[in-house]
Amino acid sequence: MILRVGLGTLVVSCLWITFARNLWKDGSGLAFDDAGDPTAYFWVHLLLAIASFLLGTAVGVIGFRGVRALRHTRT
Repeated sequence: MILRVGLGTLVVSCLWITFARNLWKDGSGLAFDDAGDPTAYFWVHLLLAIASFLLGTAVGVIGFRGVRALRHTRT
């Protein structure tokens, strides 16, 4: 259970938030075209980051609730 909480927190706080921030600042030409408009690459990867953020949050919440429930059954 504690592993789920840790994994959910890691995925949400470190991996995907950093990825979305780097995607927004992309200077390689993949995320934004010459006019500065977002490309399909940007939208697909932004949706992946959002979906992973939501799934990571859900895993963290489920793990946290499991840890709380486990502590209440032991006392």
